[in-house]
Amino acid sequence: MQLAARVPKLEPPGETAICEVTALAALALLDHPWAAQDGPWHEAVTIWDGRRIRKIVRRARGAAWDRSHETDGVTTERDGVAVRAFVPCQTDRVPEQVRKLQIQTPPLDPPVVVADADDVRGRSGLVIAVTPEFELSWGKRAAQCAHTAQLLRRSAGEECYATWVATGRPISVVHPSARAWAELTAEADVDVHDGGFTEIPPGTRTALGWLRNA
Repeated sequence: MQLAARVPKLEPPGETAICEVTALAALALLDHPWAAQDGPWHEAVTIWDGRRIRKIVRRARGAAWDRSHETDGVTTERDGVAVRAFVPCQTDRVPEQVRKLQIQTPPLDPPVVVADADDVRGRSGLVIAVTPEFELSWGKRAAQCAHTAQLLRRSAGEECYATWVATGRPISVVHPSARAWAELTAEADVDVHDGGFTEIPPGTRTALGWLRNA
């Protein structure tokens, strides 16, 4: 799945906000009626969902962002941050409007580190913790958050997931300290191990996730 975050030159969003909206965008596409049985996106989504569910997050702005909407997908916006998730396809068939968008991008405002594991335990909604053990680009972190959200969607159960949707899809992406991360790894509902295609070795644990309705 290709995703594009709108990152203007002036006053770009912070990394954590992009991670959160990227996760929501991936879920919005999966939940879209056109991805359901008999929908026009169903076959593409089903084929992708049954494989590695790889995600690539790109940067878009200005006219390039506008052109990206010519490609099938869903745009999610929250608090001024916008991310578009495109209908999955093979990497050699990515539409030109998306393929031209940059992957390697300058850093954004760094995330705030959460030192206390109880801060994470006390949060409700969809909660994602990103590894402190590896230095990742913001696009890579956002992709890991989207991956975590998709695994939580699978594992949570229909009633739990429906309650989360009905309450406005609350989400928190947190960046724990090394000590907090070590405490939380045994408690997660899901954990993500990267395929190793970019930036980090295969099998690296990159994110943890919980879905807790208040």
